[in-house]
Amino acid sequence: MLCKAVRPLVRAAAPRVQTRTYAVLSEDHSAVTYNRKGDQVAAAPSIVKTVTQTASGIRIATVDHLGPVSTVALVVKAGSRNESPDAPGVAHFFKNSLVRNVPGDTITRTVRETELRGDTLYAAHTREQLIVASDFLRDNLVDAVPLLFENFFNTHHYPYEFLHTRPHVIEQASASLADPTVKVFDSLHQAAFRHGLGNSLFATAPAAKALKRAHLHEFAAKYFTADRIAVVGSGVAHKDLQPLVEEAITRFQDRFGKSSVSVPVSKFRGGEIRIEAGPKAESHYAVAFPAVAFSDPLYPAALVLRAILDGSKRAKWGNASGSAGALASAATAKTSVTAFEAAYSDAGLIGFYVQGSNSDVKDSVGKAIAALKETASKVSEEALSRGKKIAIVDAESALSRDVAIQEIAKQVLVKGDVAVPADLAAAIKKVTAADVQKVAKTATAAKPAVVAYGNLLKLPFADELSI
Repeated sequence: MLCKAVRPLVRAAAPRVQTRTYAVLSEDHSAVTYNRKGDQVAAAPSIVKTVTQTASGIRIATVDHLGPVSTVALVVKAGSRNESPDAPGVAHFFKNSLVRNVPGDTITRTVRETELRGDTLYAAHTREQLIVASDFLRDNLVDAVPLLFENFFNTHHYPYEFLHTRPHVIEQASASLADPTVKVFDSLHQAAFRHGLGNSLFATAPAAKALKRAHLHEFAAKYFTADRIAVVGSGVAHKDLQPLVEEAITRFQDRFGKSSVSVPVSKFRGGEIRIEAGPKAESHYAVAFPAVAFSDPLYPAALVLRAILDGSKRAKWGNASGSAGALASAATAKTSVTAFEAAYSDAGLIGFYVQGSNSDVKDSVGKAIAALKETASKVSEEALSRGKKIAIVDAESALSRDVAIQEIAKQVLVKGDVAVPADLAAAIKKVTAADVQKVAKTATAAKPAVVAYGNLLKLPFADELSI
């Protein structure tokens, strides 16, 4: 039974009375004053981050925000970029196979007990990770950790389970790629990197039908090694998680070898992909340039550059493309233009996404490219200040529970440490105009990756643009 240390009692500060005066006049033309009373937090609770490593080489990373809800994930540094040419889609297929019958127990009881506890249990995959995770109340940690290990390292993959998984994988891929935005970004990675990070996230019907159980076993044997595994906890006390992980490891000790596989570095190459969607389809046009990896010292500058370019709507009643970003002038009444940034362990992307009327695309893309080039030559103090604020807000607001787990895992598996939002905010504040210009200059000096989706007879080719 896991014993938890009792936290010392901290008395709340005495309530403070706040007075706010508004520019509202009463009948006698005097200001109306509102008094607000209530408990005010003297200081936000400090976040406790801890990283350790077990004797077998598995990393354990926790970021404890002292809340009542916890998330624990078992993450392997292996995603779609690690697929071989003979088994495309194996990462997607494996993700759908992570939660199933385990020796001595069934998926039915696993699901039933998870629901009765009020927990969640889910699997996910990215271009660089395979994840099985659970959300639960802090006291249920003792049940969650063994469950994750039992499912992740379950080698009993029976033929009927494999055949049952295949149609679900095909349906997921089909439904995901039916979304033009998902299709465009998946194709954009292919145009940018070709292989590795350019591999599709999804196992299409032809790919899924060609996979065999042997491909899954081969993938696990190559990449499910101690040096590529991390156990990540959010809202978890490290002293509570570590003994549970070490106890679970003893049951699977024989499966934790060291990886002998070298993963090629993904290089940005650029290119063009055109996807016909019919004469009446809405146009989607994405242009991406090389950026930096998330471990690069210039990564905060890349976030600020995206924020400076950003044309996304930041007010409920505002224009879809915003009004303050450098890309705002590229938008029209029928066409929106937004900036994006994606960072991986050894490469990154930055660019813009145009969506809307066929007739506006070429002009909007041209103005967006001009805005990026202008940023490479000059960044005003006003734009830099605005960009830093937006980058800090967006960096934290984008961290949903599952994304936060992925961020912690990718940092600890690549850098061996974890940066909490406060650390990233501090790094963003130190970004200079020269840093932003350096990222922009590197981007605009390269041949871009371009994806056109819609009525291709009306969409410009990459060589028709002033890039």
